Amino acid sequence: MSSRLFAYSRARTVLWRRHGISATALRFTSSTSTDKPVPTQTTNHTDADPPATEQPNVVASTPLYSKDEADAIKPSSEKANDDSSGKKSGSRFEFVREREPIVVHDASQPIKLGKWYRIDANMMDYNQVGKSHINTVPRLAHGLERVLFSPGVHLLQDPNSRVYNFDPYIRGITQPDEFDFDKLTPYITSSKDSKLIKYARERKKRFVGSTSSMTHVLSHLYFAISGGKQPDISSMSMRFADMPSRFTRGMRYPASIALRYNDGVYSIDADKSFDVKDSILSVMGKSLEKLLTSTPSEFEMYKKQNSWKVKEIPEENYHYVEAEDFILRSQLDCRDDRLPRKTFDLKTRGSLAIRMDLDNHEVSRGYQIKTMKGRMQSFEREYYDMVRSAFLKYNFQVRIGNMDGIFVAYHNTARMFGFQYISRREMDEVLYGNELTGNHMFKMILLLLSKMLRTVTDQYPETDVRVTFNSFTPDHSLSMWVEVIDDEKEAIAVKMYQETGQYSVNPAPTAATPEASKEAASKDGVDPFATKDPLGAKPTETDAENALLDELLDEDVDPVEDVYVNSDHPIQHYRMESFSTLNNQDTDDAITLRDQTDEWSINWSLKKSTAPPDELVRHYRQLRLKQSTFFERPSADTPEEELAPLVKVLRRLSRRNMWMNNTPRERVVVNKSRIPDYAPLKHHRADRPVKASSPKPRHR
Repeated sequence: MSSRLFAYSRARTVLWRRHGISATALRFTSSTSTDKPVPTQTTNHTDADPPATEQPNVVASTPLYSKDEADAIKPSSEKANDDSSGKKSGSRFEFVREREPIVVHDASQPIKLGKWYRIDANMMDYNQVGKSHINTVPRLAHGLERVLFSPGVHLLQDPNSRVYNFDPYIRGITQPDEFDFDKLTPYITSSKDSKLIKYARERKKRFVGSTSSMTHVLSHLYFAISGGKQPDISSMSMRFADMPSRFTRGMRYPASIALRYNDGVYSIDADKSFDVKDSILSVMGKSLEKLLTSTPSEFEMYKKQNSWKVKEIPEENYHYVEAEDFILRSQLDCRDDRLPRKTFDLKTRGSLAIRMDLDNHEVSRGYQIKTMKGRMQSFEREYYDMVRSAFLKYNFQVRIGNMDGIFVAYHNTARMFGFQYISRREMDEVLYGNELTGNHMFKMILLLLSKMLRTVTDQYPETDVRVTFNSFTPDHSLSMWVEVIDDEKEAIAVKMYQETGQYSVNPAPTAATPEASKEAASKDGVDPFATKDPLGAKPTETDAENALLDELLDEDVDPVEDVYVNSDHPIQHYRMESFSTLNNQDTDDAITLRDQTDEWSINWSLKKSTAPPDELVRHYRQLRLKQSTFFERPSADTPEEELAPLVKVLRRLSRRNMWMNNTPRERVVVNKSRIPDYAPLKHHRADRPVKASSPKPRHR
């Protein structure tokens, strides 16, 4: 049987060769067709014309059109074929016809709306301005400098032996009513920093800003050009395997900044329309930073009963840099000369229960951090939340200040739990994949922001404007809104927001009280105590007004219509689209550079909305209403059944462990090998060797 099959196969092959049929072509045809295989005859090219060369890939040689441009220039037949092929919506297309290439933008020229531009990290220089007085930056106290050179979390007190690894003085936290904040240097906004504005005028820069006012906007630009990249939490334990890795809801909050014009320079201030009061974490952060950098005797002087001893308030230390059209300022919190970049940032991180229930911190302060691993009451949970909610902003702050990393102190507003040093390299690996990608990303984000703000100021020259960025839009583009600032009306709206929670310039209607009705009736000559005739009495004008007012109060009023926006000037809306080019290949995916040979650029286009003015005002009101209600938290009077499930669990854990905040009455044991020496803190530098003292002679 096998011999007959072999003979048949041999005969079939000989027959095909006589007729010029290729077995390779037959196999190719059969593998790509759903019908029965039909032999395909090959063409002998010895006497015929040479075969036509294959069409080159246009995408690799020229930049791409946007999707809107693609739909506009493609013939109707091609559109129908694309629709029938089921291609993914928003994918890039290949074009044979000629097109205008993407322009490598000249920094000295403004951009044109609707035109595509290309930028890369090599187009921007990032240099220090002036001198940073690093020698006056404070150091860590209480022996905490050991944390800088040992990875991981360092417990203040060992839970097993109850031995303190650091000075027990920092266990209990001084409450805000006990600390004199007037003895600390007040915060200065960018618009009031004369030195910052002076640097900008000397170097002919248009914008000045600080880390606190810039980082949230930079985050939205990162979301727009990063291709949906999420932080890497693969280093977490298996308890977090099914937990979300995306950035938190707070990071998606629309970011607003105020551009304040001052004689040729625009100062970038954070928008405080809805940030009307400081949270407990921002208030305590100032006193805790002083605690971590002061000896016990120095810190006691800043308590209210001893604050009269503080004779002079020390000045803040700032680091200034110039980048593109910016002069940026960063505050230097702490230093250690043994670190590669000398300085680092101090971050006091409140526990999970405090962050979720800020307005009721006295109830949530019983939440304890007990273990290293786990979903609740662990340092791992605090690190996990910090990666998703704060790492990106911390990374931008560290880069602006050219700092080495951040020093994190974990607490619950009543006691301190532990400390951790996180280097810039570690944050880069979690956020971008490596440090090289982080450097490129940061520079291109600053370039984009400079071009976009320059477009705004060209549209509104020498005018104070509010610019709002929102990267979480239905079409995944970056949305930018521009509104002219009216300080007088905004002061009324902010006051109304503080009193009623509504950002409006219109006073809320109130129902007339019985006393007010009687007083109004007596003024009209009507006896307020007269009994109305149910048959013949006619409703008075006052009754009709009260009835109309009650009807208006009972009616469901759209809250969007009452949100204040300055509609006296046109509201402008811009939309930015972007995609990446890596090694001459266009992509919408997230980028991670492998080495210095990779070439990465961002292609972007800014378009202005042509919608009617009334429609733009309505959409902008909705965005401002979203900002005003984004961080609504439960109050102390909120019923238990209306609380979120997580808040219920956190409050239950807090009530159960509140007693653990009290200072134990047991004998305090300190690891004597780690007792801090405060003398070197004042009298010698870390890079200067300490002279060893000669041993004393023994006496028998």
